Amino acid sequence: MAHEPVVLLADDHADARETIAFHLAMAGFPVVQAGSIEGAVEELHRTHPDIVVVSDELGHQPVADLIAVITDESDGGGIPVITLSDDPGSLRLAECLADGARDHVRREAGAEELIARIGAVLRTDDELERLRRRNDELEFLGAVDVLTGMANRRGLEEELDRLAAGAVRHHVALSAVMARAKIAAGGGTRRARAERDEALRRELGYLVTAVRRTDDFSGVWDPRTFVVLLPLTAVEGARAFAERLRSVVAAAPLRHGEELVPVTLSCAYTEVGPDTAELLPALEAIVHGVEDAGGDAVRPA
Repeated sequence: MAHEPVVLLADDHADARETIAFHLAMAGFPVVQAGSIEGAVEELHRTHPDIVVVSDELGHQPVADLIAVITDESDGGGIPVITLSDDPGSLRLAECLADGARDHVRREAGAEELIARIGAVLRTDDELERLRRRNDELEFLGAVDVLTGMANRRGLEEELDRLAAGAVRHHVALSAVMARAKIAAGGGTRRARAERDEALRRELGYLVTAVRRTDDFSGVWDPRTFVVLLPLTAVEGARAFAERLRSVVAAAPLRHGEELVPVTLSCAYTEVGPDTAELLPALEAIVHGVEDAGGDAVRPA
């Protein structure tokens, strides 16, 4: 955590609360106190604590209700709660954990155990947050073409489903254009050719991104095939976009070192309906047909 974790201590036993707050402060935890559930809610909004320690008898409410109120009123709803109890029995421990407490401490165990449990819960939350961030990074990378930084096939399919659902819901048009590049072959070693192809693919990706509109979504279907999703665009707009993309690429050879490399596109376009399952594979079959027929052309689906 970037700051010292703040503990909200909610306990209607004033003397016990003051004693616990003293030990927590001595252990380095900033502490805010509340003697009622209403006071705890107020402190949740005012101080945004990192963890709540609450008496299982606060306000004589069921523990499940206490935890529900704390969770509902906290930012994001994910604040951990440790219950504190006079009851030394294991049944009370089981009840509090079942009701949503992250941990449970018997008062007779003393402040040292409570401090240790608080530290353990906070460390667990820090690790979970680190894992969540890493998972988000991996999920993002899993939907991105590493070479171009554009969406990959998975990212395209996910965005197509999302945009198609929105288009159906709001009764607006959505179209898709697929373009397959034919890049003039180069010489040299296999490694040199591979490096050239990667550089040219990257440049072509930049060009596709430059041609599309701000709200359009572009991605890589395979190493030589790009897809552009066109929100609020009917089929005639898709045809016009595909023709513009084809002509821009044909008129602007890609540069690799001192070499100018001609590129042509085989394009297909369609308006997107509610069923997207076979749409991109169908466009792929069409662009292969255009390429086999000589390429540098646009064809509807």
